[in-house]
Amino acid sequence: MDFSGIIVTLIKLFALIVIGFVMSRKGILDSNVNKGMTSLLVNVTNPCLMLGSLASAGNIPQDTVLKVVIFGFAAYLLLPLVSYLIVRLARFPKDRRGVMQMLLVFSNTGFMAVPVMQALYGDVSVFYVNIMNIPFNFLCYTYGVYITAKDARLMAASQTGSEGPGPSDQPSASDKAPVLNWKVLLTPGLVSSLLALILYFCHIALPGPVSETFRYIGDITPPLSMLLIGSILGEFPLKCLVENPKVNVFLTLKMLIFPVVFMLAARMVFDDPMIIGITTLTFAMPCASMDIMLTKQYGGQTRIASAGVFYSTVLSLFTIPLVYLTLFRFF
Repeated sequence: MDFSGIIVTLIKLFALIVIGFVMSRKGILDSNVNKGMTSLLVNVTNPCLMLGSLASAGNIPQDTVLKVVIFGFAAYLLLPLVSYLIVRLARFPKDRRGVMQMLLVFSNTGFMAVPVMQALYGDVSVFYVNIMNIPFNFLCYTYGVYITAKDARLMAASQTGSEGPGPSDQPSASDKAPVLNWKVLLTPGLVSSLLALILYFCHIALPGPVSETFRYIGDITPPLSMLLIGSILGEFPLKCLVENPKVNVFLTLKMLIFPVVFMLAARMVFDDPMIIGITTLTFAMPCASMDIMLTKQYGGQTRIASAGVFYSTVLSLFTIPLVYLTLFRFF
């Protein structure tokens, strides 16, 4: 591995984040534009990037791909349990445990992981990243919704001085159990990942012009996602970086310890240094912007989620090179 590669990559990505941040502060990019860019990335460019990456995945052994899929499912089964134990042992207030679990479990495996991996390992890394994170959406809209809504109910109970609404109280939105809409699970990103797996295992190659078109559209994803991250960060005051010191400590530990643990696990499963690197760096990413979106939708701890995403994204500019350096020393 060439350590200079990660430095150059992060400098380019950081430049785009800064541009997005400045444009947000200047009012050129706002929440409506961010919403539109998010929709474009999630529904169009990232699925196209995934399908376009199929052309570079043709020579990968099928047992390797199957191992990556199983590894991803195992990781997302383990992370909620680990995060639950951490927040209990750390004695976080009950109405903040849900948001902390979300910040620990859900990392920015889409908007940030994809451009970083593509720059370091090429198009085939997009295929690996997406299939490993197939469980992400399902877990986010089930477990993530549940713990966010639980936070909201506890917040409401603490404000009323009771554990729930009284006989004459009108239940608020946060008091109602969230209804799972199964349609939200079938996002274009999940569908494209499953379709790519089907095409791969069935040895079906997309026609050249179709594959090239997907790649051409998908190539918008890395720069646009970095601009979006910068613009989203621009919506928050800088004091968010220091207003939750206990949260920051645990997020710092997450971004340094989690990737090392997954690196050790990946070394027991995979022989390919590239796959080990992709697996490790995927779990070194900052907290996902989805954490903010869910807390906004279900009335959870939006301020803490926003601060956590902001802090971890800034911190990642330093921790990702450290994690990569650890990989560099081992491989």
